[in-house]
Amino acid sequence: MLHPSDAPTTFSSLSQGRILGYEAHYEFSERLDSPQYHCHDYYEFYLHLRGGQYMGVDDRLFQLKPNQVFIFPPFYMHGLSSAWELHDYERAYICLSGEVLSVLGCGQLDLDRFFRSHAAEGRYTFQLSASQAADFVRITRQLQEQAGEAADAPARFQNYSLLIGILSILCRTVSASDPERSGDAANSFIRKVLAYINVHYTEELSVPALARHFNVSPSYLSHEFSRFTNRSPYDYILYRRIMLSRQLMTENETLSAIAFRCGFNDYSNFLRSFMKIVGVSPSRYRKEQFRPRASGPEKSGSAPAKRINGKES
Repeated sequence: MLHPSDAPTTFSSLSQGRILGYEAHYEFSERLDSPQYHCHDYYEFYLHLRGGQYMGVDDRLFQLKPNQVFIFPPFYMHGLSSAWELHDYERAYICLSGEVLSVLGCGQLDLDRFFRSHAAEGRYTFQLSASQAADFVRITRQLQEQAGEAADAPARFQNYSLLIGILSILCRTVSASDPERSGDAANSFIRKVLAYINVHYTEELSVPALARHFNVSPSYLSHEFSRFTNRSPYDYILYRRIMLSRQLMTENETLSAIAFRCGFNDYSNFLRSFMKIVGVSPSRYRKEQFRPRASGPEKSGSAPAKRINGKES
């Protein structure tokens, strides 16, 4: 399992060698540096149990409470935020590709549309009861323990049933709950900077220009921004541009046109940045992630699923 603090820039596959389209992790860290703001191309269902301070989602910051669950659709920026090193941090999280999530709806509920509609309204986090959180952890640990045994169809079927149990808890909670409010303790200045960047990151942006816009010094802006997101402003802007380019690769556009739409003035700069962050060239990424799949079930009996790439929250 790759931790963001181990490799803060390059993506790695979480399912190397076994394309399941889902992963489950229960983890406890005696000490943990807050990871960088990031996003990925799969769903993440993240349960905070204890030890965290804040969770940031785009330009919002939520004070963490026990048994608080976060739902991150693909390409939503998020990350832990803390002014100090975390101690005794306990969490459980499940990662699902969009294709597996669609299968788990069983033709009764469009889960992708359901979760995205709530996220679009700023509803990212909800409070689970103690018993619901215990069920989430129990199922997550069971899936984690059985990860190496999911090569055959019966084992995958059993794991799908467990995942449906988790999703059922979340759907009931989301439907019946008021959204958690972001905390007033958040750095309001950096929240404004993030909101501005999130709208303008495909335009010409620089730290001096941002500092002038907000009437502060470049050094102050950089220091506060890095303390909040664990990324420099430049790195954050570059990261957002590359994440947007990954989304646009599903469209029938040339890579040069995509690079221009994402704010890069020349393809060579886009190529270097993409390889640094994603780890492969844009052309290879597009070929591997979005190649056509044969219709019908595969001969091996495995469900078609996109490989999960990314990093832990």
